[in-house]
Amino acid sequence: MSQLTQCASYLNVRIEKAELTVKGEFDQRGKFGLADVPSACKRFTYQLDLQSPEKEERVVKLLAFMERSCYATNTLRQPVEVVPRLLLNGREVAVNLGR
Repeated sequence: MSQLTQCASYLNVRIEKAELTVKGEFDQRGKFGLADVPSACKRFTYQLDLQSPEKEERVVKLLAFMERSCYATNTLRQPVEVVPRLLLNGREVAVNLGR
């Protein structure tokens, strides 16, 4: 929601009310190793429910600007390296997760 407020302020788009719902779809069996399926989300869906006196075109422009500039959304859209580190009692422990 901070992305919404920052972008709306930048574009001077008035927002009276905003509610965001995010859903992730995944197969629970993968989470617990009960089937040979990924333990990762297949899809994220979000719904942005806005109340605004602005014209529809301005609000659509706001959404497009938010999409282009949001690092979290753009990171989820492409693979990114994840590097695990384990500190145990203040000492780094070598981790081999078999990937």
